Amino acid sequence: MSKVGNTKNITADSNSGKIGSDNSVDLKGCSGSNVSVGNTSGINIGDNSGSIGAGNSVNMQGAHNASVGNTSGVNVGNNSGAIGSGNKINIS
Repeated sequence: MSKVGNTKNITADSNSGKIGSDNSVDLKGCSGSNVSVGNTSGINIGDNSGSIGAGNSVNMQGAHNASVGNTSGVNVGNNSGAIGSGNKINIS
């Protein structure tokens, strides 16, 4: 399995920055099957005013069974930021 730009298992009291956000990934040709790109999981934050798994851009060609741009298992106390929003994904 090819894994690119995934963010996992992060714990912090607060976040005002970017966790797994604003990344750009361009995969062409040889990525094959079972590709995992730009997924965010297992994030535990007390207060979030930043972005988590948001604003990513992924362009893939030739991939099969792809897992792209998923945000899961995110626990946040107070949130005024972006979680899993504004992602742009193109798979051909």
